[in-house]
Amino acid sequence: MSYKIFLPQLAVTLHKDREITTKILLITGGRTPDTAWLKRTANQRIIYCADHGLDICIDAGLIPDYILGDGDSVDSLNWQWAESIGIPVDKYPSAKNFTDTQLALEQINQKYPQSDIIITGMFGGRFDHLYSSIFSAAAVLTESNVICAADDKEILIYLKAESAVLKCEKIPESISLLPLEEKCHDVSINNVKWPLDKVILKQKTPYAISNVLKNDNKIKVKTGRGILGVYFYWPNN
Repeated sequence: MSYKIFLPQLAVTLHKDREITTKILLITGGRTPDTAWLKRTANQRIIYCADHGLDICIDAGLIPDYILGDGDSVDSLNWQWAESIGIPVDKYPSAKNFTDTQLALEQINQKYPQSDIIITGMFGGRFDHLYSSIFSAAAVLTESNVICAADDKEILIYLKAESAVLKCEKIPESISLLPLEEKCHDVSINNVKWPLDKVILKQKTPYAISNVLKNDNKIKVKTGRGILGVYFYWPNN
């Protein structure tokens, strides 16, 4: 049984049995996605906002379902408004061990273990925040959920011992395979300028980057063991 994720510029078919019961959009505090892209992506998803993600959500005319964070980067008026209309809020102290994104992912994973999670607002900010978020998402990836990070310019699909067919609605400038564990085994990709067939990708030497589509708009990626990030870049969206 396959599972499909639809994003405005990419359709993903995952070939592994899983029963997804809930679709989540987690808005974090990095680069603000294009408003039209965000509204389309948010359709029929439960919206979580982590701190400044609330500002992004409200500015797009969306109403979140849950809010959490320490409140250090969000407009206080937006936070007060959300509380006033009864949106559930989890407020944390600024001095804490985990980031707002990590807390949100952990809460989602506990409450909705069989979920399809799209994280937006993850790209475009500080590198340390991006690094933390990329690996924090990998840490909560299980056999029962689906995770990707996305906005109108960048998408990162997380694969764990599975194959996927990815159909580009818009042709990306670049496609990269990023090992998110020490090693990813039996990695393959076709229909690109530099295909791979059952190779080992090592995290310390991530060479499989800046690939391009070869013929049509569809590629197949497979990894036998390890968490692999499949990354797409559209600079002019």
